[in-house]
Amino acid sequence: MENNELITIASIERHEEWLIDIKENLEPQPDCCIYKVPKHTREKKEDGYTPKVISIGPLHHGKKVLGDMEKQKIRLKREFIKRIATETWQKLITYIEIHEQYIRNCYEEMPKFKKLKLVRMILYDAIFIIELFLRCFGGSDDYLLNVVWFNAIRLDLQLLENQLPYFILNGLYMLAFPKPNLQEQNYPSFFLLSCNFFYDSMFNGIPNEMEVRHFVDLRRCILTKTYPEPRTIELEPFRNMPCALKLQESGLKFKGITRERDLLDIKFEKKNPRIPWVEVHYELQIPCIEVFEETECLIRNVMALEQRHYSSETHFCNYIHLMDYLINTEDDVNLLVEAGIISNYVGDNARIAKMFNEFGQQINASPSCYQDIIKDLNVHYNDPWNHAMATLKRVYFSNYWIGTATIAAIMLLFLTLIQTVCSILQVV
Repeated sequence: MENNELITIASIERHEEWLIDIKENLEPQPDCCIYKVPKHTREKKEDGYTPKVISIGPLHHGKKVLGDMEKQKIRLKREFIKRIATETWQKLITYIEIHEQYIRNCYEEMPKFKKLKLVRMILYDAIFIIELFLRCFGGSDDYLLNVVWFNAIRLDLQLLENQLPYFILNGLYMLAFPKPNLQEQNYPSFFLLSCNFFYDSMFNGIPNEMEVRHFVDLRRCILTKTYPEPRTIELEPFRNMPCALKLQESGLKFKGITRERDLLDIKFEKKNPRIPWVEVHYELQIPCIEVFEETECLIRNVMALEQRHYSSETHFCNYIHLMDYLINTEDDVNLLVEAGIISNYVGDNARIAKMFNEFGQQINASPSCYQDIIKDLNVHYNDPWNHAMATLKRVYFSNYWIGTATIAAIMLLFLTLIQTVCSILQVV
């Protein structure tokens, strides 16, 4: 451009936009459900979103570090062929081919794979998953089901970037084992196979069939299946909510719930004692969460899915948000562990405190069913009477012996007072 040439929008576009392929769609399709974790989120915990032993789908396909498992995909594909008729194999390939564009639309970013490469990749990944699930359900002693490989594969299959659309897995499974033959051949539904493979303490029983988009979505759907809708669209400010230790100092009791309720089913209840003159107390009931080595990774990926796909229904993130504000320090975790709300299998309570504090840095909240609980907790904490009664109980009635001594002292003081009054009356 000459110095005296007029700058126009056309000249700016030629200079700035010539590198962009204008035919490329830079926005996710309506069917999109499998996302790349944003860079600012990934940087906080890179290995929490990256597969370590196996790639599934296009986003990590071809990485050398994951290459060893490609041979296992071929092995399980050869074993799977023994289960089906020869003509069925072509039906599976055709099914993927027919749904090629829909599969592409499911991914936020799709590498420019040619049709043959995409179909081949989807086929081998899907058959690997189906055969592995069948072997796990049947109690096989397959090499990949020993504890070392199983835990690593199971975790990789629950990473947001490492997914196949659920419809393609279920569709191929139904083609291979049509419904009329499921019971006859002793093949369960693919949903049951999936729940069996991923089952852990977060599930609280096998649910009825539900519509899911992929395995991360399966976990989210199971976690949020009993989550009640919030009563209001207003966001309750969490910033003023006291931590667990401060709430305990105001007289609040914490109670861990084991198996009766789902993980997100938190309740704040007023407990009326059977003895009339004994004071009522307030109790925060929270279902127990078991924290293992893989728990942080599972939580991060469910949160990443919610932030991208369920931005107005961040039910699981709301739960994590509440837990984050209850946990400020290791002392808060100690309290929740003693109450049976957290089961620590990683050894260090400070590590759990750090984990929840880091979760809170990446949450955008939506209207929450916990808003009423938050209001009740704040009201309870801000009542001076609750603090006074809690201090009285903590100082003078913390255990049986101190309580007995306190009562004895009160009785002695009362008797001394009576004696003093009687002495004065005698003098008068």
